[in-house]
Amino acid sequence: MKFFQKMERKFGRYAIHNLMYYIIMLYVVGFVILKFAPELYYYYLMLDAPSILHGQVWRLVTFMIFPPTTSFIWILLLLLMYYSLGSSLERVWGAFRFNVYVFMGILGHIIAELAVYFVTGHSPHLTTTFLNASVFLAYAVTFPNEYFYLYFVIAIRAKWLAIFEGAGFLLLFVTSHNLGTRLEILLS
Repeated sequence: MKFFQKMERKFGRYAIHNLMYYIIMLYVVGFVILKFAPELYYYYLMLDAPSILHGQVWRLVTFMIFPPTTSFIWILLLLLMYYSLGSSLERVWGAFRFNVYVFMGILGHIIAELAVYFVTGHSPHLTTTFLNASVFLAYAVTFPNEYFYLYFVIAIRAKWLAIFEGAGFLLLFVTSHNLGTRLEILLS
């Protein structure tokens, strides 16, 4: 822990404050692109290991614009929810620690993409799905007794939703018949 405190003292001034706001703005741009020109994302912006290895290094950053949903109905609600979750975590942890958490998640996605490609020869095309899930799980661990309202009526504690989501990921990992998919889940 002392190492992390030293890092925070040394590099804390470089932390991006209100990082979740910028991530939400990326999601808005990605939503517009996916609605009006989806081929632009799929051909030039998504995380694709063979393309990265052939010089398209911008994909290491541009895959982050993939929104949590492409539904007009759900996008506003999910963006507000992720902004709220990320802002709460940043307030409790501090900007530097939240930045490290998010950027380590992004780095984990990139490493998982490349590892799966090198092991299986298949590029899983990771999106921000697991990153969003990790923000929710971190929120649920930090605030386990907070309530979420399913259909705006049924109150469910964050810890139970996190257990349910974790069980879903475990089930996905166990029932996956593809080694690449298992490595993708394990490494991200």
